[in-house]
Amino acid sequence: MVKKPRRLKKLTLTRRIVQWSILLLFLSPMVLVKVESDNFFYGSLVSSSIFGISLTDPFAALQILMATREISFVYMGGALIIFLFYLLIRGRVFCSWVCPMNTLLELTDKLRRFIKLPNLELNRHHKKYYAAAVIVLSFLIGIPLFEIFSPIGYIMKGLLFSAGIGMWLIVSIVLFELLVSKRGWCRYLCPLGGFYQSIGKAGLFQVKFDHDVCVGCDKCRSVCFSHPEILEPGIFRESQYIKDDDCSLCGACVDNCPFDALEITVRETPIVTNQYYDKKSHQK
Repeated sequence: MVKKPRRLKKLTLTRRIVQWSILLLFLSPMVLVKVESDNFFYGSLVSSSIFGISLTDPFAALQILMATREISFVYMGGALIIFLFYLLIRGRVFCSWVCPMNTLLELTDKLRRFIKLPNLELNRHHKKYYAAAVIVLSFLIGIPLFEIFSPIGYIMKGLLFSAGIGMWLIVSIVLFELLVSKRGWCRYLCPLGGFYQSIGKAGLFQVKFDHDVCVGCDKCRSVCFSHPEILEPGIFRESQYIKDDDCSLCGACVDNCPFDALEITVRETPIVTNQYYDKKSHQK
């Protein structure tokens, strides 16, 4: 039997390059030290500046706005830039392409391939309510709540300075993902993921099924970062596009489909008017 050559996973490779490039970007001020002027970039995923343009995580900006009850137009302007970017592309693309926590937790997925471990299923939509709760509590207690215990913040601090007490939080999340629930933090609990899920349906890009080629092998479901059920409308031929707001466009389903039945493409807008008139004509 002739062994098939390994497929080049183009999207996964591109995503890895983006993930590590972003991490290196945040580490760059430690290497490219300037004495007389500022670096071209400095900051973290919460707040940063690149070529003098301030950028802010919109979820963090909302928490700070609620906590301080004051509007900083520079701060909110930077948040608007990031918000519109993810709104245009797709909300949860942040989770699979940018978030360093996801980069770390992908390693637990590799371990699960070799070891059978528990997988507790929870409601993936609840993280949107957790995001809303964080905003409300930030207003009530006057503190940007999620930023205090955000594992993303602890990873960035660990890379730039030292891990400190935040390392225990990161270890706890990793153990939870390994011993309790596959991708449990990202799928079910992360408020930041819930925030981006809430704007996920507005993005221009979607995963598209070619129903003439798809055989329903379920390979895409087995590798989905978000949740296997988001692919079911495509597999069961109920929809050609994955419209679920939880899709992070990670590209794993595209790269691992043995029949090349999936692709990431610009969303097509259905022409409802023509369908309406076709139905009316058919009735006549």
